[in-house]
Amino acid sequence: MGPRRRSSPAVSALTSIAMLLVTAGLSSLRAAQLSAPAPAEEVKIPLDPLPFDVKGYLRRPSGAGPFPGVVLIPACAPFVNFDDRNWGATLSSWGYVALTLDIFTAHGVVGRQTCIYPASPEFADDIYRGVNLLVERKLVDPKHIYLIGFGRGGTLVFAAVDPNGVIQRARHKLRAAITFYPPCDEIKGVMAVPTLVLVGARDDQGREACRKMAAGEDDIGISREPSAGAPIELVVLPDAYAGFDIPAFQKPADVRGLHIEYNKQAADKSKEVVRQFLQSH
Repeated sequence: MGPRRRSSPAVSALTSIAMLLVTAGLSSLRAAQLSAPAPAEEVKIPLDPLPFDVKGYLRRPSGAGPFPGVVLIPACAPFVNFDDRNWGATLSSWGYVALTLDIFTAHGVVGRQTCIYPASPEFADDIYRGVNLLVERKLVDPKHIYLIGFGRGGTLVFAAVDPNGVIQRARHKLRAAITFYPPCDEIKGVMAVPTLVLVGARDDQGREACRKMAAGEDDIGISREPSAGAPIELVVLPDAYAGFDIPAFQKPADVRGLHIEYNKQAADKSKEVVRQFLQSH
């Protein structure tokens, strides 16, 4: 493993939220899954030369295909099943192959919960391993593969579409990317593909950091040329906080200054926005 970056406040808060779910037994998350669709196909992707596998959950529409594909990156392990059964099932119903990857567990430290660690940009290699699996199984159109990350998973989205990063050596490229309430701190905002960022209007930490990132601003002023990189679209959802799409937070949580709360209207609106964005690309 390479060196880990210092955790930003938003990253630390989101990883603490995941730990809160673990210690609470995930009871509310399980309750939200009672009406979930049938199980997805479980797949394993070798991390050669590392002696580990990344586990994934694959859903596909009916028919012969190939279909457009989406790789989903949850914030960490406790959210994997939810993102598969919520977003994976939704995307499949729209006609997309959906692959939800449990990247952080495979790179965990023995005896500790992986959720307490920030995402290392090098883990973005695993995203393209997932992309390669979809292409090799002839499930997807290689020219129409998208990426969606949630919370801490958004840091891997940014790493995966950094024009100077892993995308340079990827066999199959992504067409566009989406992040939900990501840690935007220290992200310059130069993307190799069109990128959609969704944040809540009441998420004071995330909203402002992501606004600056999308606008190309630093704390002094404009720091990025308007023509640098692909377009970034920022959507701010009214009356929403971080975690607005996670029913487990119908009872809000406050962790290290970050308020986390489910908002059904924002969750429904986010699906509409995501669908339109995918269709437009």
